[in-house]
Amino acid sequence: MTTTVCTGSALLARTGLLDGRPATSNKIAWDWVLEQGPRVLWKRKARWVDDGDLVTSSGVSAGIDMTLALIARLHGRDMAVSAARNMEYVWHESPEDDPFA
Repeated sequence: MTTTVCTGSALLARTGLLDGRPATSNKIAWDWVLEQGPRVLWKRKARWVDDGDLVTSSGVSAGIDMTLALIARLHGRDMAVSAARNMEYVWHESPEDDPFA
């Protein structure tokens, strides 16, 4: 599995590994990101995009949300909720919950 946070998805896009796949990135750098991977299926309104073995997130806090979603996928929601609580973090569980889009 490969994950990226913030503009890391733009760097991965430059390799061609995201071609034809959905992904997201930081909204402040959005125009630059699009230039890095014109064949990527960029999703602007997404805190993270889970495409199976490839998961990308928008900003840094969205990266935490993405990580918690991966914990939930791999180890169950209860473990992800516990991790969020231990960090004193309010988890945005929905990838569509993106106020920055």
